Formats: sequence, C-alpha cells, structure tokens
Amino acid sequence: MRHCFRRGAGIAAWICLTASLVACTHSPDIKPTHSPVDLTFSTKPVAFRLDGRVSVKAGDESFSGGLSWRRDGADEELLLRTPLGQGVAELRSGPSGMELKNAEGRLYYAADADSLVRQALGMELPLSGLAWWVVGLPRPETTFHAIADENGHLGELRQDGWQILFDRYDVFNGKTLPGKLIARRGDALEFRLVVDSWELN
Repeated sequence: MRHCFRRGAGIAAWICLTASLVACTHSPDIKPTHSPVDLTFSTKPVAFRLDGRVSVKAGDESFSGGLSWRRDGADEELLLRTPLGQGVAELRSGPSGMELKNAEGRLYYAADADSLVRQALGMELPLSGLAWWVVGLPRPETTFHAIADENGHLGELRQDGWQILFDRYDVFNGKTLPGKLIARRGDALEFRLVVDSWELN
C-alpha cells in the first residue's frame, strides 16, 4: 500500500484520531464465527497504552505506519509514525480540550475530538465510539448488532453505520482485549490495526 505523506497529511491525522480500528496491511480478512455463544464483555480499562501498526484506505488515499496510543482518565495522547519511525501526526487531550499537530507542524484546537476532526479535516467520523471499539466493546447508549466468536468474545459489531471485525484476543491484567481489528464503512473507508502490545493500569 503506498504511503501518501504530503497529499495524505489529512488522512494521517485522521488515522491518529481513529487508530483503534484496523489490522495489518497484509493480514487476511477476519471472519467472525456466527454461533449461538453468548457474548461476555470485559469492563473497560480505566487507563491503557497500546502500540501497534495501522493502515487506512479512504477513497484514493492510503497510509500505513506505527501507532502509540495512551489514555489515562481525561488525558490522551496519540502518536502516528511512518514505517521508519518519523512522526506524522500527534493528538493530545486534557481537561481543557484537544490539540492536533500535523506533519507540517500546524496546530488545531477544539473542545472535543469530533469537533477537532470537523475543523482540521472537514469530515464527520464516529470518534465517540472508537475508545470503546478498540477494547472490544460497543459504544454504550447506542443501538448495535453484535455476533460472538466461538469463545464468546465480540467477533463482529455493527454500530453507527460501521462494520467492525475483531480477532486474536488475549488477556491482560484480567481484561480480554482484541489484537486485530478491521472497520469498514461502505466501499470507501477501511481501517486496519494490529496491536503489538497492551499496557493496562
């Protein structure tokens, strides 16, 4: 998949905001098991850090690279890197709001992530759900359709117009978390993530 660093600067920032939803570029598609197994969910971690690899395709643009994502209460930090380790986009948040710095060093500010994406990228994205989907949970207080895998974990989720597929679950500090995710919306958007490591607090 080609790396669009100049033309894809906006999409790189987009990945930095939506990094929880994709699998490694060359991984085969995840096929959830359709079974009568009941779903069992772990509670959402209060704080976590993940490191992984992401790729995204949006229309004619594409990007792949590395991701570090740290959440701790109201504080959040996401760093997107090229395959060679160079920073592409950085997102920070705290009690006062959110800040996005793109590859050219331009800063964007907003009170919340949804507003920041609208301001910086001119797009409407389901950011309110991403912090839940990355840990294998549906976003609360919103309707969803879920299918369990053979072990009772979330295998497929349809919510807010997105189809999210989950795979390779592991247990960390008593929490069962996915290691691979794919999210698609129509034919135009596809996100992939493979998680290399989790840290939970």
